[in-house]
Amino acid sequence: MISIIIQSSALYWAMSLDLLLLLVVLYGRYEKQNLAVQFGQIMGSALLLVVSLLLAFVFRFIPAEWLLGFLGFIPLALGIKLLFVGEDDDEAELEKRLEKRKNKSIFMTALFVAFSSCGADNIALYTSYFAPMKLGHTVIATLTFLVNIVVLGEISRYIVRLPHLSDKLEKYNRWLVPVIYIGIGIMILIESGTLSHLTTFI
Repeated sequence: MISIIIQSSALYWAMSLDLLLLLVVLYGRYEKQNLAVQFGQIMGSALLLVVSLLLAFVFRFIPAEWLLGFLGFIPLALGIKLLFVGEDDDEAELEKRLEKRKNKSIFMTALFVAFSSCGADNIALYTSYFAPMKLGHTVIATLTFLVNIVVLGEISRYIVRLPHLSDKLEKYNRWLVPVIYIGIGIMILIESGTLSHLTTFI
């Protein structure tokens, strides 16, 4: 149980450090509408989680668990890509989105940002993480994700008052996130038995 909580928390925070920095921008811009930003972020992140769980449920119909473990190559590939290529400037992209949505609901804007920031990558990683899990572990991991979603919002509100901290997070994000992705990918390949099956062919 403890290992599932630690793994789930590590994966969530690795996937959400970019979102945290984007939320700092949103909370700073909409100081009088923080509640709308908070609920939008929670709903957007929860929706992302639900989509991933549904896809993971579909993948459970694959008969052999070691075949399911091939999903571990998704976080592995994403981690290697981030390590050597890096990622786009999310804050610049957010400014463009906010300009387009300046007359729209703040709640819907925050929801959209939470769901779409690295949305495809998040869904791919969450799905590959949840798919090989037993039901009990899936429940624990889901509850862990939900708690971390709320904690993320609270921390981002706090960081608004400490701008130098967001600069440090952005700096370490460049190296920390790929390492966690690669670690999760290797863990999925090992625990599902995929790696041991592949070595028999070598």
